[in-house]
Amino acid sequence: MRKLIFRNALFHSKYSNFRKKSLFGLNKLKPLMVNTVQKRNLSQFRDFTFLSSNETIQQFSWKTMLYLVFGVPLGIYLYKCTVLTLFQNKLIYMPFLPWDGRKLPFDESLIDKRLVCKQVTVETVDKCKLAGIILTKSVEGEVDVRYRDDVPVMIYFQGNAGNTLLRLPLFSRLLLPPTSSIPNLYIVAISYRGYWLSTGSPSEYGLQKDAIAIYEFVRKLFPKNPLYVYGHSLGGAVGLYLASQSNIQNDLRGIIIENTFTSIKDMVTTIYPQNWLPYKYLVRLPFVLWNKWENSRVIQEVTAPILFLSSRNDEIVPQEQMLELYKLAGKSEKKIWVNFDKALHMDTYVHKGYVEAINKFISETN
Repeated sequence: MRKLIFRNALFHSKYSNFRKKSLFGLNKLKPLMVNTVQKRNLSQFRDFTFLSSNETIQQFSWKTMLYLVFGVPLGIYLYKCTVLTLFQNKLIYMPFLPWDGRKLPFDESLIDKRLVCKQVTVETVDKCKLAGIILTKSVEGEVDVRYRDDVPVMIYFQGNAGNTLLRLPLFSRLLLPPTSSIPNLYIVAISYRGYWLSTGSPSEYGLQKDAIAIYEFVRKLFPKNPLYVYGHSLGGAVGLYLASQSNIQNDLRGIIIENTFTSIKDMVTTIYPQNWLPYKYLVRLPFVLWNKWENSRVIQEVTAPILFLSSRNDEIVPQEQMLELYKLAGKSEKKIWVNFDKALHMDTYVHKGYVEAINKFISETN
């Protein structure tokens, strides 16, 4: 109790003494002034810190917003440009479709018993080995191909997907009844490099080499036979390249192209017409596409007769591109247009008039 009274007395004594002295000396007011300034500065510092935090948050928000609005779309844009440029071979050439397309073995049970089929291999100048087959009608139980000099030979170039064996229904329709089949015909169907059982990897330059090698191989087997080239879609581009070669085009009786495009650049524009996508602007740059397939330019050098088989309802290659090729084939000795109103890109051969058109074309040019 005494201690508590003593502390209270001491406190009041100091407080009263300090207040009395502060009335007569300014120096004694400094501790009070310092405390006030400190409080004021502390308040200002808190206000400043709060404002700075708001500015930082606002600045961060603007940066984030700019990144989201411009950075992310730009990144996606550049990614799409990179994919189109670096992986264009994968986008154009699809030997893996269907997924077992490259592993499907040659099986004679797949061949109609009324046909004779022989498996062959063609070697290119750069040592790629191309797998393929030769088909014709079976005559009096023949079990092997017997070559006759008077029978037309058709080199078949397939589209960009699948393998040769998937075209067997088309070959059967050309060779066998009940359709108005072609009386006598050899069909040579060789897979491009990287397709089916062939070695190598596909590219425009590579497929052009394949076309030359296949032509030379066929001419060794059939040195005197009338020779025709048939190309579907991408195969039409390969066929046009072969027919445009000055040392080959006079040797061809005719070329058949089915649902072929004018160029890869035009196809990119057709598939991706949206203005906000980069593709149709990117392909205008000369260094982007190394697979060009400029059929609109190449066809102007072809002098052999041309049969155009076009599907009006083609869901991949617009019919306008086939019409453009037809108009540009000015040097061709003879050009014939056959339209299939209800056909799609892949099923032209099942429609009425398909075999008849090819049979008539071969008859008129043989």
